[in-house]
Amino acid sequence: MSKLVKEMMTRDLAERYAESDNAVWIELVGVDGLTTNAFRRDLRGRRMQMEVVKTSLLRRAVKGRPLEPLADKLQGPAALVTGGDSPIEVAKLLEEWAPKFPKDSFRLRGAVIDGEYLDEQSVQGLSKMPTRADMQGRIVRLILTPGGNVIGAALGPDAAVAGLLKTLIEKLEKGEAVARVG
Repeated sequence: MSKLVKEMMTRDLAERYAESDNAVWIELVGVDGLTTNAFRRDLRGRRMQMEVVKTSLLRRAVKGRPLEPLADKLQGPAALVTGGDSPIEVAKLLEEWAPKFPKDSFRLRGAVIDGEYLDEQSVQGLSKMPTRADMQGRIVRLILTPGGNVIGAALGPDAAVAGLLKTLIEKLEKGEAVARVG
């Protein structure tokens, strides 16, 4: 490959990954075209993409950027999966697809999340983590639960007192005798 072509490809990669601070590195070797196309179609449907990159060009393209820690670790066949709402969603999709690939043809190798590198073992647990939407839901639930408990506690005794007062008023209106307390 000529120097001019390498420079053009490096510029293209730099533009493409300029804003990216999340990516998952996978190794996908020996997979037939039909399975690969179905996988890529599923990725596109979820606003994700997979790109096989030349590691030396990617290293130059992301130097000084959030993906640099991942680019420094790349070796051998490297495919980057980017996009989606979060890398956790990417990892969940990859785990869903892992059994569909032939044995020993698919492997999670690493990831960068918000500029921080995760090694192969850490990436395995990534799919088990809750997504951003799940965490936001949990936080809202935690915030609302004490408030609901306070309102319930405040309304509970008041409802009982209101019921007693209603009964007392009804008895007085009917002229029934009411026992005095106190």
